[in-house]
Amino acid sequence: MMSRSIHTTHKDLKKLNKGEIDEQFNDPNSDLAALAKKSSLKKQVSKKRKKI
Repeated sequence: MMSRSIHTTHKDLKKLNKGEIDEQFNDPNSDLAALAKKSSLKKQVSKKRKKI
């Protein structure tokens, strides 16, 4: 099984100001979108493990 590793952390967003974060919110290829995807994948995996 291949890893679904996403190498983006909250540290990547710490240096951004509010305007830059707002820009990333609308961009589907941004670090913010990658963090959202990572979060949803982690939730899906943990739910799947609990069912087993």
